[in-house]
Amino acid sequence: MNKSTLFITVFFASVFFSCTIDSNSKDDIIYFSEDYLPDPIQLTGEKYEIEEITNPRGLLLTDDFILVFERKNIYDNKFHVIDKESGKYLRSKGKDGMGPGEITVISQIEEAEESGKVWAYDPEIRKFSKYDLRESSLMAEEEFRSPETSFFLTELTWTKNQSLFGGAVDGMTKYLHLTRDGDTLHLMGNWRDHVKNWELPNGYRPEDLDANLISSIFQGPIKTTQNGKMVVKAGRSVDYIDIINLDGYHTKTIIGPSPELQHFDIGYSMGYQMPDFGRDKTTRYSDVTLGQDSFFTLFRGKPFRELSSPDNLNRVFEFDYEGNILNQYQLDMPVYGIAVDEENRIIYGVTVDREPNLVRFEY
Repeated sequence: MNKSTLFITVFFASVFFSCTIDSNSKDDIIYFSEDYLPDPIQLTGEKYEIEEITNPRGLLLTDDFILVFERKNIYDNKFHVIDKESGKYLRSKGKDGMGPGEITVISQIEEAEESGKVWAYDPEIRKFSKYDLRESSLMAEEEFRSPETSFFLTELTWTKNQSLFGGAVDGMTKYLHLTRDGDTLHLMGNWRDHVKNWELPNGYRPEDLDANLISSIFQGPIKTTQNGKMVVKAGRSVDYIDIINLDGYHTKTIIGPSPELQHFDIGYSMGYQMPDFGRDKTTRYSDVTLGQDSFFTLFRGKPFRELSSPDNLNRVFEFDYEGNILNQYQLDMPVYGIAVDEENRIIYGVTVDREPNLVRFEY
């Protein structure tokens, strides 16, 4: 099972009495191809020189800060707080460890309800940790762990009323919306119905694929709008984007720029079906960031081993929440994650090169 898996308690009774299951009949599918994309807008990056940043994985813009979080390491300073206006390093947060107030790795940082505070998620010890960005301590001021359950959720995001929304595995349900305490608010979609939108390799049929395999194919980054009402999930291995309106639980699915699944064989790990993409697998959408009226996706389209290559550099696609593509931006540096300042029209990224750091692109 992927280490990013989050275990959340959802009681049997809540599934049958406290939640509803939607119908796929309300969902829309939008296709686009490379030929449909707007002409690329070339962007030139301005790279920062913040020596505290060593091996960045992602970032978040919140209040007056840029937060850059690091990949897994055995050291403290899991993420860095940078003043957005001046670009100056302010402090680092996150003490390494498994004890109270400590954290081992960060897969995502999102805003908390209070100004100047954020939640960081540690997938290895299944813990959310809250940090005060204006305070100097490395330690989290609040934390909670998710109890184990038969429901497995991956790559969760905070939504309205401080509830959680995420993709499910080990079952045909695609998405779960639930409270922080683990009560189910809503179940959405069906993985087997979802995979029917693609032609499968090797003559496979949807009924040949277990839920674990299908959900693994369609894993990817998931984010929410600031008001917590819209969720967007993009595929790391498949060219698809789900736009989910939590008011009514309506989904629009975008498929493109390639309508095809990458070739895979069915493999097995610990008795579970898993997709084996082989050495030629390419990463598709690697990050997504949501604005007020549009959202931005970071598209790679090349193998992970070529991530830092200067050839075939990342592009950013901008869509509105109806699924219309608005702009295509061509970056001149390889980046791992992005965040967008709509007011000042700046795309921030973290580079993946010989000297990784923060970078900004004016658009």
